[in-house]
Amino acid sequence: MMSKPKFSPALRRLMPFAVIGCIAAPLPALAADLPHQEPGFFAGGGAIYTRLQNKFTDQSFPDDSDDFDDDRVSWKAFAGVRVNPILSIEGQYVDFGDAENDAARVEADGWTAALVADIPLHYVQPYAKAGALFWHTDAHLRGALSSASKVKSDGTDFFWGLGLRIPLNEAVELRAEYERYKLNGDADGDDDYSVDSKVDAASLNLQFNF
Repeated sequence: MMSKPKFSPALRRLMPFAVIGCIAAPLPALAADLPHQEPGFFAGGGAIYTRLQNKFTDQSFPDDSDDFDDDRVSWKAFAGVRVNPILSIEGQYVDFGDAENDAARVEADGWTAALVADIPLHYVQPYAKAGALFWHTDAHLRGALSSASKVKSDGTDFFWGLGLRIPLNEAVELRAEYERYKLNGDADGDDDYSVDSKVDAASLNLQFNF
């Protein structure tokens, strides 16, 4: 029966650092092979297609609520810093556009702050992101909800996304991504009125690396 290898106490203490070194060592070489993954700043934007599922409720009249879905094409812009080939910090401005039906019309936009994790491959780069959405809505109500003709709402909610980067050259990438947002809160200064919206967003963007 083979005996297990024995390591000195000093060597055992160094082993975790050796493992970390083995993981981190390929990153500079990888960035050298793939210039678009070197640490630095990036910015860009593009077109976004949103599918909104909206629910408006007036608590003063429990039966007065309205659900509606709407699809829109709008735009977004983003900027961030790449820490290494795997991790980035990113901020976005997202215009969700206008959604309306016979009872209401809502305008929504927001800012995001997120961590982005890439799988650094040579030709395509899958990635995932997660962070906070700081959103704002202006709702114009009519019909059954006309007790409040115009209300504003603000809030902060979690969002996440998945995407794929395709390098076009050393400085430009094509980004296709899907994101899921949630806007849930009460109207400013009016606890009787609430908005609960879910937004699925697909976008096509250009990213410029500096």
